[in-house]
Amino acid sequence: MTRLRLSTPPAVRLQVLMAYLRWIARDDRPILVGPFRSEVGFEALYWIPFVKWAMTRFELAWSRLIVVSRGGASAWYQPSLGGTHPGGAVDLYTLRTLDEIRLQNEIDRRTVGIQKQVRRTVWDTAVLQEAAARALGTDARYHSLHPSWMYWAFAPYWEERCGLRHIGSMLDLSPIPTPAVAIAIEGLPKAYVAVRFYHRVTFPDQPPTRAFVARLIGRIAAQMPVVLVNQPQVHADDHHDLPVTAANVIQCPAFPPERNLELMSALIGRATAFVGTYGGIAQLALRMGKPSLSFYTQWHSTAQAHLSVSQTISHVTGVPFVAMSLQEAGLCKLALRDVVAVQPVPPGALTDAVSTVHPASEMTTPCLDAC
Repeated sequence: MTRLRLSTPPAVRLQVLMAYLRWIARDDRPILVGPFRSEVGFEALYWIPFVKWAMTRFELAWSRLIVVSRGGASAWYQPSLGGTHPGGAVDLYTLRTLDEIRLQNEIDRRTVGIQKQVRRTVWDTAVLQEAAARALGTDARYHSLHPSWMYWAFAPYWEERCGLRHIGSMLDLSPIPTPAVAIAIEGLPKAYVAVRFYHRVTFPDQPPTRAFVARLIGRIAAQMPVVLVNQPQVHADDHHDLPVTAANVIQCPAFPPERNLELMSALIGRATAFVGTYGGIAQLALRMGKPSLSFYTQWHSTAQAHLSVSQTISHVTGVPFVAMSLQEAGLCKLALRDVVAVQPVPPGALTDAVSTVHPASEMTTPCLDAC
Protein backbone atom coordinates (compact mmCIF):
# COMPACT_ATOMS: atom_id res chain seq x y z
CA MET A 1 0.00 0.00 0.00
CA THR A 2 1.19 3.54 -0.75
CA ARG A 3 2.76 5.23 2.25
CA LEU A 4 0.56 8.16 3.17
CA ARG A 5 2.88 10.94 4.35
CA LEU A 6 1.52 13.63 6.67
CA SER A 7 3.70 16.26 4.98
CA THR A 8 2.02 15.78 1.58
CA PRO A 9 0.21 18.97 0.40
CA PRO A 10 -3.60 18.73 0.05
CA ALA A 11 -3.63 18.98 -3.76
CA VAL A 12 -1.00 16.27 -4.08
CA ARG A 13 -2.98 14.02 -1.73
CA LEU A 14 -5.93 14.24 -4.10
CA GLN A 15 -3.71 13.37 -7.08
CA VAL A 16 -2.25 10.33 -5.30
CA LEU A 17 -5.69 9.16 -4.20
CA MET A 18 -7.09 9.45 -7.72
CA ALA A 19 -4.10 7.58 -9.14
CA TYR A 20 -4.79 4.73 -6.70
CA LEU A 21 -8.46 4.62 -7.66
CA ARG A 22 -7.59 4.64 -11.36
CA TRP A 23 -5.34 1.65 -10.67
CA ILE A 24 -8.25 -0.17 -8.98
CA ALA A 25 -10.43 0.63 -11.98
CA ARG A 26 -8.05 -1.11 -14.41
CA ASP A 27 -9.44 -4.58 -13.68
CA ASP A 28 -12.55 -6.21 -12.28
CA ARG A 29 -11.24 -7.71 -9.05
CA PRO A 30 -13.48 -7.43 -5.97
CA ILE A 31 -12.93 -4.35 -3.78
CA LEU A 32 -12.97 -4.81 -0.02
CA VAL A 33 -14.07 -1.53 1.56
CA GLY A 34 -13.00 -1.16 5.19
CA PRO A 35 -12.81 -2.49 7.78
CA PHE A 36 -14.58 0.50 9.31
CA ARG A 37 -14.50 0.44 13.12
CA SER A 38 -14.51 4.13 13.98
CA GLU A 39 -17.35 6.47 14.99
CA VAL A 40 -20.78 6.40 13.36
CA GLY A 41 -20.51 10.13 12.63
CA PHE A 42 -17.35 9.72 10.55
CA GLU A 43 -18.93 6.85 8.65
CA ALA A 44 -22.12 8.82 7.90
CA LEU A 45 -20.56 12.25 7.20
CA TYR A 46 -17.41 11.23 5.38
CA TRP A 47 -16.65 7.56 4.74
CA ILE A 48 -19.87 6.51 2.98
CA PRO A 49 -19.97 9.69 0.81
CA PHE A 50 -16.29 9.12 0.03
CA VAL A 51 -16.91 5.50 -1.04
CA LYS A 52 -19.92 6.49 -3.16
CA TRP A 53 -17.89 9.26 -4.81
CA ALA A 54 -15.06 6.84 -5.62
CA MET A 55 -17.46 4.27 -7.10
CA THR A 56 -19.22 6.89 -9.24
CA ARG A 57 -16.22 9.01 -10.22
CA PHE A 58 -14.21 6.03 -11.48
CA GLU A 59 -17.17 4.04 -12.79
CA LEU A 60 -16.48 1.09 -10.52
CA ALA A 61 -19.13 -1.62 -10.69
CA TRP A 62 -21.10 -1.89 -7.46
CA SER A 63 -21.08 -5.66 -7.86
CA ARG A 64 -17.34 -5.54 -7.07
CA LEU A 65 -17.93 -3.99 -3.64
CA ILE A 66 -17.62 -6.01 -0.43
CA VAL A 67 -18.31 -3.82 2.60
CA VAL A 68 -16.59 -4.63 5.87
CA SER A 69 -18.38 -2.51 8.47
CA ARG A 70 -20.08 -3.48 11.74
CA GLY A 71 -23.49 -3.84 13.27
CA GLY A 72 -25.24 -4.32 9.92
CA ALA A 73 -24.16 -0.86 8.72
CA SER A 74 -23.42 -2.29 5.28
CA ALA A 75 -27.10 -1.53 4.57
CA TRP A 76 -26.11 2.16 4.44
CA TYR A 77 -23.82 1.69 1.42
CA GLN A 78 -26.50 1.54 -1.24
CA PRO A 79 -25.58 3.31 -4.48
CA SER A 80 -28.75 5.41 -4.51
CA LEU A 81 -31.85 6.09 -2.46
CA GLY A 82 -34.25 3.17 -2.72
CA GLY A 83 -31.69 0.90 -4.38
CA THR A 84 -30.33 -2.38 -3.19
CA HIS A 85 -26.72 -3.18 -2.50
CA PRO A 86 -25.61 -5.43 -5.39
CA GLY A 87 -22.25 -6.29 -3.87
CA GLY A 88 -21.49 -8.23 -0.70
CA ALA A 89 -20.76 -7.58 2.94
CA VAL A 90 -18.96 -9.19 5.86
CA ASP A 91 -19.79 -7.86 9.31
CA LEU A 92 -16.83 -7.08 11.54
CA TYR A 93 -18.75 -8.29 14.60
CA THR A 94 -18.81 -11.78 13.09
CA LEU A 95 -15.01 -11.74 12.78
CA ARG A 96 -13.99 -10.06 16.05
CA THR A 97 -15.53 -9.60 19.49
CA LEU A 98 -16.50 -6.20 20.83
CA ASP A 99 -13.68 -6.45 23.36
CA GLU A 100 -11.14 -7.08 20.59
CA ILE A 101 -12.41 -4.09 18.62
CA ARG A 102 -12.35 -1.84 21.71
CA LEU A 103 -8.79 -2.95 22.40
CA GLN A 104 -7.63 -2.18 18.86
CA ASN A 105 -9.30 1.25 18.97
CA GLU A 106 -7.47 1.97 22.23
CA ILE A 107 -4.18 0.82 20.72
CA ASP A 108 -4.75 3.25 17.85
CA ARG A 109 -5.47 6.07 20.30
CA ARG A 110 -2.28 5.42 22.25
CA THR A 111 -0.15 4.93 19.14
CA VAL A 112 -1.21 7.90 16.99
CA GLY A 113 -2.92 10.07 19.61
CA ILE A 114 -6.46 9.74 18.23
CA GLN A 115 -8.97 6.93 17.89
CA LYS A 116 -9.08 7.11 14.11
CA GLN A 117 -8.00 4.71 11.37
CA VAL A 118 -5.30 6.99 10.02
CA ARG A 119 -3.12 4.01 9.13
CA ARG A 120 -3.73 0.49 7.95
CA THR A 121 -2.70 -1.71 10.84
CA VAL A 122 -1.67 -5.36 10.89
CA TRP A 123 -4.96 -5.97 12.70
CA ASP A 124 -6.93 -4.39 9.84
CA THR A 125 -5.03 -6.40 7.23
CA ALA A 126 -5.80 -9.65 9.04
CA VAL A 127 -9.48 -8.73 9.20
CA LEU A 128 -9.56 -7.99 5.46
CA GLN A 129 -7.90 -11.32 4.69
CA GLU A 130 -10.47 -13.19 6.78
CA ALA A 131 -13.33 -11.22 5.23
CA ALA A 132 -12.02 -11.97 1.73
CA ALA A 133 -11.71 -15.67 2.54
CA ARG A 134 -15.27 -15.74 3.85
CA ALA A 135 -16.77 -13.79 0.93
CA LEU A 136 -14.58 -14.92 -1.97
CA GLY A 137 -12.63 -18.01 -0.99
CA THR A 138 -9.11 -18.49 0.29
CA ASP A 139 -7.27 -17.96 -3.02
CA ALA A 140 -9.21 -14.95 -4.29
CA ARG A 141 -7.33 -11.81 -5.32
CA TYR A 142 -8.84 -8.46 -4.44
CA HIS A 143 -8.26 -4.74 -4.03
CA SER A 144 -8.87 -2.85 -0.81
CA LEU A 145 -10.07 0.65 -0.04
CA HIS A 146 -9.07 1.30 3.57
CA PRO A 147 -10.43 4.23 5.66
CA SER A 148 -6.89 5.60 6.01
CA TRP A 149 -7.18 6.92 2.44
CA MET A 150 -10.17 9.02 3.46
CA TYR A 151 -8.57 10.21 6.71
CA TRP A 152 -5.38 11.17 4.87
CA ALA A 153 -7.23 13.01 2.11
CA PHE A 154 -9.57 14.90 4.47
CA ALA A 155 -7.11 15.72 7.25
CA PRO A 156 -6.10 19.14 5.83
CA TYR A 157 -9.74 20.26 6.12
CA TRP A 158 -10.20 18.91 9.64
CA GLU A 159 -6.94 20.59 10.66
CA GLU A 160 -8.22 23.87 9.13
CA ARG A 161 -5.41 24.04 6.57
CA CYS A 162 -7.87 24.27 3.68
CA GLY A 163 -11.55 24.97 3.14
CA LEU A 164 -14.66 22.88 2.69
CA ARG A 165 -14.27 22.89 -1.09
CA HIS A 166 -11.25 20.56 -0.72
CA ILE A 167 -13.31 17.67 0.64
CA GLY A 168 -16.49 18.69 -1.19
CA SER A 169 -15.00 17.40 -4.42
CA MET A 170 -14.71 13.95 -2.83
CA LEU A 171 -18.19 13.58 -1.34
CA ASP A 172 -21.32 12.06 -2.81
CA LEU A 173 -24.07 13.12 -0.41
CA SER A 174 -26.96 11.13 -1.82
CA PRO A 175 -29.04 10.21 1.26
CA ILE A 176 -28.35 7.14 3.35
CA PRO A 177 -31.41 4.94 2.82
CA THR A 178 -33.58 3.54 5.59
CA PRO A 179 -32.84 -0.20 5.88
CA ALA A 180 -35.80 -2.21 4.62
CA VAL A 181 -36.02 -4.57 7.58
CA ALA A 182 -38.84 -5.67 9.84
CA ILE A 183 -38.66 -4.34 13.41
CA ALA A 184 -40.38 -6.48 16.02
CA ILE A 185 -41.21 -3.93 18.74
CA GLU A 186 -44.58 -4.31 20.37
CA GLY A 187 -46.66 -1.14 20.27
CA LEU A 188 -44.35 0.73 17.88
CA PRO A 189 -46.39 3.78 16.74
CA LYS A 190 -46.53 5.02 13.17
CA ALA A 191 -45.35 8.49 14.20
CA TYR A 192 -42.70 9.01 16.88
CA VAL A 193 -39.52 10.89 17.76
CA ALA A 194 -36.34 8.80 17.93
CA VAL A 195 -34.18 9.71 20.93
CA ARG A 196 -30.71 8.74 22.07
CA PHE A 197 -28.75 10.56 24.75
CA TYR A 198 -25.34 9.22 25.65
CA HIS A 199 -22.26 10.24 27.60
CA ARG A 200 -19.32 11.76 25.76
CA VAL A 201 -16.75 14.48 26.50
CA THR A 202 -19.10 17.22 25.31
CA PHE A 203 -22.12 15.80 27.16
CA PRO A 204 -20.87 14.18 30.42
CA ASP A 205 -23.10 11.89 32.44
CA GLN A 206 -23.72 14.17 35.43
CA PRO A 207 -26.82 15.01 37.54
CA PRO A 208 -27.53 18.29 35.68
CA THR A 209 -27.41 16.64 32.24
CA ARG A 210 -29.55 13.71 33.43
CA ALA A 211 -32.10 16.16 34.82
CA PHE A 212 -32.13 18.10 31.54
CA VAL A 213 -32.63 14.91 29.51
CA ALA A 214 -35.47 13.75 31.75
CA ARG A 215 -37.30 17.08 31.47
CA LEU A 216 -36.77 17.32 27.71
CA ILE A 217 -37.98 13.80 26.98
CA GLY A 218 -40.97 14.31 29.24
CA ARG A 219 -41.84 17.44 27.26
CA ILE A 220 -41.55 15.65 23.91
CA ALA A 221 -43.43 12.58 25.13
CA ALA A 222 -46.33 14.78 26.19
CA GLN A 223 -46.79 15.70 22.53
CA MET A 224 -45.73 12.61 20.60
CA PRO A 225 -44.52 9.05 21.36
CA VAL A 226 -40.79 8.72 21.98
CA VAL A 227 -38.76 5.68 20.92
CA LEU A 228 -35.41 5.29 22.66
CA VAL A 229 -32.93 3.79 20.21
CA ASN A 230 -30.46 3.05 23.01
CA GLN A 231 -28.33 -0.07 22.77
CA PRO A 232 -26.33 -0.01 26.02
CA GLN A 233 -24.99 -3.54 25.60
CA VAL A 234 -23.20 -2.73 22.30
CA HIS A 235 -20.45 -0.13 22.33
CA ALA A 236 -16.92 -0.13 20.96
CA ASP A 237 -15.78 3.12 22.59
CA ASP A 238 -16.12 5.11 25.83
CA HIS A 239 -19.71 6.23 25.18
CA HIS A 240 -22.59 4.89 27.26
CA ASP A 241 -26.30 5.60 27.08
CA LEU A 242 -28.07 7.72 29.68
CA PRO A 243 -30.98 5.84 31.27
CA VAL A 244 -34.43 7.29 30.65
CA THR A 245 -37.87 6.27 31.91
CA ALA A 246 -41.06 8.24 31.29
CA ALA A 247 -44.63 7.89 30.17
CA ASN A 248 -45.21 7.50 26.41
CA VAL A 249 -41.60 6.36 25.98
CA ILE A 250 -40.84 3.03 24.28
CA GLN A 251 -37.61 1.26 25.17
CA CYS A 252 -35.99 -0.75 22.36
CA PRO A 253 -35.11 -4.38 23.05
CA ALA A 254 -31.50 -5.47 22.86
CA PHE A 255 -30.52 -5.93 19.22
CA PRO A 256 -27.93 -8.55 18.16
CA PRO A 257 -24.51 -6.85 17.89
CA GLU A 258 -24.14 -7.78 14.22
CA ARG A 259 -27.43 -5.98 13.44
CA ASN A 260 -27.65 -3.24 16.06
CA LEU A 261 -26.74 -0.31 13.76
CA GLU A 262 -28.95 -1.59 10.96
CA LEU A 263 -32.01 -1.88 13.22
CA MET A 264 -31.29 1.37 15.08
CA SER A 265 -31.02 3.26 11.78
CA ALA A 266 -34.22 1.63 10.54
CA LEU A 267 -35.98 3.16 13.55
CA ILE A 268 -34.39 6.57 12.95
CA GLY A 269 -35.25 6.47 9.26
CA ARG A 270 -38.94 5.87 10.04
CA ALA A 271 -39.12 8.53 12.76
CA THR A 272 -40.53 12.04 12.46
CA ALA A 273 -37.33 13.51 13.91
CA PHE A 274 -34.29 12.70 16.04
CA VAL A 275 -33.36 14.27 19.40
CA GLY A 276 -30.25 13.43 21.40
CA THR A 277 -26.60 14.08 22.15
CA TYR A 278 -24.67 16.08 19.56
CA GLY A 279 -22.50 13.60 17.72
CA GLY A 280 -22.55 10.68 15.36
CA ILE A 281 -26.16 9.52 15.77
CA ALA A 282 -27.48 13.05 15.15
CA GLN A 283 -25.28 13.26 12.05
CA LEU A 284 -26.57 9.86 10.88
CA ALA A 285 -30.15 11.11 11.25
CA LEU A 286 -29.28 14.18 9.15
CA ARG A 287 -27.76 11.98 6.44
CA MET A 288 -30.95 9.91 6.45
CA GLY A 289 -32.97 13.05 5.80
CA LYS A 290 -34.43 13.38 9.30
CA PRO A 291 -34.73 16.66 11.23
CA SER A 292 -32.27 16.55 14.11
CA LEU A 293 -32.04 18.43 17.41
CA SER A 294 -28.97 17.70 19.52
CA PHE A 295 -27.25 19.12 22.58
CA TYR A 296 -23.85 19.51 24.21
CA THR A 297 -22.70 21.08 27.47
CA GLN A 298 -19.17 22.10 26.49
CA TRP A 299 -17.30 22.41 23.20
CA HIS A 300 -14.22 20.39 24.14
CA SER A 301 -12.15 18.02 21.97
CA THR A 302 -14.67 18.46 19.17
CA ALA A 303 -13.71 19.84 15.76
CA GLN A 304 -15.67 22.78 14.41
CA ALA A 305 -15.17 21.27 10.96
CA HIS A 306 -17.66 18.46 11.62
CA LEU A 307 -20.36 20.88 12.74
CA SER A 308 -19.68 23.02 9.66
CA VAL A 309 -20.12 20.03 7.34
CA SER A 310 -23.35 19.06 9.11
CA GLN A 311 -24.73 22.58 8.85
CA THR A 312 -23.78 22.80 5.19
CA ILE A 313 -25.52 19.50 4.43
CA SER A 314 -28.56 20.85 6.26
CA HIS A 315 -28.55 24.03 4.17
CA VAL A 316 -28.11 22.16 0.89
CA THR A 317 -30.75 19.50 1.58
CA GLY A 318 -33.20 21.59 3.58
CA VAL A 319 -33.19 19.04 6.41
CA PRO A 320 -33.12 20.88 9.78
CA PHE A 321 -30.02 20.21 11.88
CA VAL A 322 -29.85 22.12 15.16
CA ALA A 323 -26.99 21.57 17.61
CA MET A 324 -26.98 23.78 20.69
CA SER A 325 -25.43 24.04 24.11
CA LEU A 326 -27.57 23.86 27.23
CA GLN A 327 -26.89 27.58 27.71
CA GLU A 328 -28.31 28.26 24.24
CA ALA A 329 -31.33 26.11 25.08
CA GLY A 330 -31.96 28.35 28.08
CA LEU A 331 -31.77 31.42 25.85
CA CYS A 332 -34.29 29.89 23.44
CA LYS A 333 -36.62 29.20 26.35
CA LEU A 334 -36.35 32.83 27.44
CA ALA A 335 -37.13 34.15 23.97
CA LEU A 336 -39.60 31.59 22.63
CA ARG A 337 -41.50 30.15 25.57
CA ASP A 338 -44.63 32.20 24.90
CA VAL A 339 -44.00 32.58 21.17
CA VAL A 340 -44.08 28.90 20.21
CA ALA A 341 -47.13 27.27 21.78
CA VAL A 342 -46.58 23.71 22.97
CA GLN A 343 -49.43 21.64 21.59
CA PRO A 344 -49.81 17.99 20.59
CA VAL A 345 -48.25 17.45 17.17
CA PRO A 346 -50.47 15.60 14.66
CA PRO A 347 -48.78 12.53 13.14
CA GLY A 348 -46.67 13.52 10.16
CA ALA A 349 -47.04 17.26 10.73
CA LEU A 350 -43.34 17.95 11.13
CA THR A 351 -42.39 15.76 8.19
CA ASP A 352 -45.07 17.40 6.02
CA ALA A 353 -43.88 20.86 6.96
CA VAL A 354 -40.28 20.06 6.03
CA SER A 355 -41.21 18.45 2.72
CA THR A 356 -43.46 21.40 1.85
CA VAL A 357 -40.61 23.86 2.15
CA HIS A 358 -38.05 21.55 0.56
CA PRO A 359 -39.71 18.97 -1.72
CA ALA A 360 -38.13 15.52 -1.77
CA SER A 361 -37.52 15.89 -5.51
CA GLU A 362 -35.04 18.68 -4.70
CA MET A 363 -33.14 16.63 -2.13
CA THR A 364 -31.56 13.91 -4.24
CA THR A 365 -27.81 14.16 -4.73
CA PRO A 366 -26.38 17.33 -3.17
CA CYS A 367 -22.70 18.09 -3.61
CA LEU A 368 -20.65 20.20 -1.23
CA ASP A 369 -18.35 21.25 -4.04
CA ALA A 370 -21.06 23.65 -5.21
CA CYS A 371 -21.28 25.41 -1.84
